[in-house]
Amino acid sequence: MCKAFTIFVVAILALAASPAMAVMLELTNVGSQGTINDAIFQQFSPQPTGTGLIDPFVRIQAKKDGVEEGYNTDGEREFETKGGNFTHSLLLSAVPLVTINSVNYREFFLDIGENESEEGRYLSVDELKIHLEAVGDLSGYPDNFSDSIYSLDDGGDNWIKLNANISGGGNGRADMLAYIPNVLFTGPNQYVYLYSKLGVNFSADNGPEEWACVPEPVTFALLGLGGLFLRRRK
Repeated sequence: MCKAFTIFVVAILALAASPAMAVMLELTNVGSQGTINDAIFQQFSPQPTGTGLIDPFVRIQAKKDGVEEGYNTDGEREFETKGGNFTHSLLLSAVPLVTINSVNYREFFLDIGENESEEGRYLSVDELKIHLEAVGDLSGYPDNFSDSIYSLDDGGDNWIKLNANISGGGNGRADMLAYIPNVLFTGPNQYVYLYSKLGVNFSADNGPEEWACVPEPVTFALLGLGGLFLRRRK
């Protein structure tokens, strides 16, 4: 009996020590959606979008090997972050607040620049972290940053698969909406930093990727997922 008990204890300890199962969220069909760590992610394909309807705050583009990472800042650009007007600081007040089934979320928009070819249409979002900071010109990621308020990889090596073919490929077209719970955006710091890493599972091999906020009065509606109700807050 002692031997059986020992085996049982060892099995329980091994289970407790094992990493959590990773989630691969596949947003490769029109309107597909799901949740990771209480955030909602949705494929979005109504068109057109383009200049004037979206306001990019960070642009990143792979230089080699199809993997790219970056974040928004007014300070020194790092990794594959591109400069110019497409990368800048972001105040929390500029991030739309929406209500979905009585829960408030902050809405972010991702435009991917992949092509429509059989091999090039897919792109993976492999890391996504959001930080709140006191100033808008930080650099030296992640050492000079506070702990993230949201991470896609909490609980496992989670990632999202996107399909550029749905929206027609290239830039200036909607591809994914990310809804991050507003309850996470607390404290005095009002500058939002969004760090992302793309291309690990499905490489980035065409145009740049852009994270943006969609200004009023544009409104997007979630489809399915238990009959979600979305309402923009002003």
